Amino acid sequence: MEEIPLKGWLWSMFKEYVRKIRRTASTGAPEVSVMKEKYQEIFPKASIKILVEEKVGMIVIFNELEERQTSELTGLLDEPALLAYLEKHYGRGKYKINLYDGLTFVATRNFRVRLEEESVKEVWRDIVAKNKAKEAAAAGSRWG
Repeated sequence: MEEIPLKGWLWSMFKEYVRKIRRTASTGAPEVSVMKEKYQEIFPKASIKILVEEKVGMIVIFNELEERQTSELTGLLDEPALLAYLEKHYGRGKYKINLYDGLTFVATRNFRVRLEEESVKEVWRDIVAKNKAKEAAAAGSRWG
């Protein structure tokens, strides 16, 4: 099995989770080598969801944009690469990445992409509108 790099924003999200699941009352916190081994085991089957923050009046809603296996993220492990990806595909905005080990929620981390630059479009708004329209159509066909 190829060794997964222990760097970047994703390792930071995994680290505390791995520490918690490997900790026992009798042995305490695991050694770093044990944590790395567990990380290598979890990484290929874990997934992330990328969500974007949308303010609707006084309420903040997080809309899902995509879901990916962590094994697809090897080129995005450095934060600048991730931010460039978010900007290219979704534009300016506040993003939340949720990390999952199977169905178990692991961690969340927030990222901001060029909030102060009006020239960078909020591409995600069109994607969210299309997703909401699909959901409404699907709900209408179920009840119609």
